[in-house]
Amino acid sequence: MKRFVPQHYQNWTKHLLLASAFLFLIVLTYFCLFQLNRFSTDVAHAQVQLALILSASFIPVGLSWISFRSLGLILFLPFSGSLAVLTSSVTHSPLFLIFIPAHVVFCLLLFYVDQKKGAQIIDCNVEIEKAINEKNDLEIAYQEKGIGISAFFKKYTSYYNLRSLANEFSSTLSLKELCQTIVTRTMGLVGAGLNAAPASCLLLLSEGEGGNLSLMASKSLPSEKSIKSKSGDIFDFWILRNRQSLIVADTQKDFRFDLKKTAESREIRSLISSPIIHEGKAMGTMRMQSPHASSFTTDDLRILDAISTLASSAVSNSILFHKTEELAIKDSLTGLYVQRYFLERLNDEHKRSLMSGVALTLLMCDLDHFKACNDRYGHGIGDLILTKTSDLLRTRAEHGIVARYGGEEFSILLPRLARREGLSLAETIRRDLEQMNVTVRREAIPMTISIGVASIPEDTLDSEGLIQIADARLYKAKKNGRNCVCGGD
Repeated sequence: MKRFVPQHYQNWTKHLLLASAFLFLIVLTYFCLFQLNRFSTDVAHAQVQLALILSASFIPVGLSWISFRSLGLILFLPFSGSLAVLTSSVTHSPLFLIFIPAHVVFCLLLFYVDQKKGAQIIDCNVEIEKAINEKNDLEIAYQEKGIGISAFFKKYTSYYNLRSLANEFSSTLSLKELCQTIVTRTMGLVGAGLNAAPASCLLLLSEGEGGNLSLMASKSLPSEKSIKSKSGDIFDFWILRNRQSLIVADTQKDFRFDLKKTAESREIRSLISSPIIHEGKAMGTMRMQSPHASSFTTDDLRILDAISTLASSAVSNSILFHKTEELAIKDSLTGLYVQRYFLERLNDEHKRSLMSGVALTLLMCDLDHFKACNDRYGHGIGDLILTKTSDLLRTRAEHGIVARYGGEEFSILLPRLARREGLSLAETIRRDLEQMNVTVRREAIPMTISIGVASIPEDTLDSEGLIQIADARLYKAKKNGRNCVCGGD
């Protein structure tokens, strides 16, 4: 690792080395002159001392080279050479001149060593640069692998969440509970990336083929106002018409839609939405919306698409389950409840009546002369009469439980209704049915009905007894000439 040395410290060291070289050279000059003065008295000893002094002159030259390179040599090399010339001339010995080429060779050696060291430094710098580049490449590769691992982990987390969503969606067949679960989990997965920006999730389903949309479930973040009931807007109907997902960055700038209509919904500035598919048809939408522009990304839409695919399957299963359940408890011709389901509801309402002390009234109804009409005009007309009668009973007893008890016989269970009110309703049904004629080949078919009425607690406290009493009064109405209501002795 390269050690950092301050610039002022480097300059101070150079000047110190140069000063040392000057001082050393001055001392050598002094000793050289001193020995030259003694040369005449002790030649042999003086020659040895002068040779040592001139040899020591290499030291200040080296120090000057270390401090200022060529500039130092220019300053000190002539001075050292001058000492050699002075010594040679005073001692009359040319051997001392050998120190001049020796200094030159020493300088060349310094240049050679410096160049070799410089080449080594350059090589080292190249290796260091390569190592730094490799380090940077490894860091980039590590970051890319880290990003790849994060993306893989994110995908794995998304797949795991979607798998848990599928299990959660399949855990209930109640359409209302399912829709609320869908919007809650969608807010948790898509809304989590909105940095707490206000957002809402809505799930709307069609009431029937070509019917209006109705809000099944919704959820908002705590900072957002609660969503009022709605029946769909231009964005929802665009989804139903095109059967594809939609992302709108700013509803006030998207020219795919009427800007006047979008301006009316000021609380919606951006949204993402996906269709809910049932039996190959778009029968609803799931939407995330925000009062701020550009709140959603294409990644948010991809997640919403995946959720809506799972939700579509779950919603379809729930709808099919309810249809199957209805087929099991409702008559296919009239749409009224079947006898089995009616008896189950009678048992429940009977318990409730006994526990709460409220009244419970039963109407047993039978069409007059239906078999003769069926034999004369055919089963098609008979089915038409049954259908019209069922519609009338369902309309008049909208708060009751209406069932096709068997053949042309119907039963109406009226919770919380006393016998007097039951008799009044029975009379209304009898009168309305009498006035509702069916015309076949310009021939009016008269329609009448006989009704027997029984009530808890006026007549009995037993559910089976309630049926028996109402049935007995029905037969009494038949014996009394039909087209009448019998509610007591």
